[in-house]
Amino acid sequence: MTHTARPFGTARPYRAAAMYWLVLAGTATVAGIVRETWLVPRLGELRSHQLGTVIVCASFLAVITTFVRHTRPTPHIALAIGACWLVVAILFEFGVGRLVDGLSWSRLLSDYDLSRGRLLLLVWLTVGLGPLVLTRMHGRPG
Repeated sequence: MTHTARPFGTARPYRAAAMYWLVLAGTATVAGIVRETWLVPRLGELRSHQLGTVIVCASFLAVITTFVRHTRPTPHIALAIGACWLVVAILFEFGVGRLVDGLSWSRLLSDYDLSRGRLLLLVWLTVGLGPLVLTRMHGRPG
């Protein structure tokens, strides 16, 4: 009986995903600092939030594209990684918001109010679905 090993194995995308999540977290942190120190004084809070969200989503898509090209996950693995990234990112966001910044739950949740121009939901869609969408775009249809 002949066994053909997959070139990247099953564990490799998950190990790489942990490292790439750190890159995503670092990217979001730097973007937040830039937004608060440079954009808010020039554009105001709402416009800075909106522009910052677009910048973070674009940056995340670039990182996720690199991840997909590097690890070549299956669509199933890409979806699982996106789901894991999403859960960890939300825990990180709310954990830092509550424990470090001392923000109230209502203030944290206000960033999801699309009717008021708050766009944080787009970041979560990018993180959660980005790996799957980009995997399919780069030739792994499932």
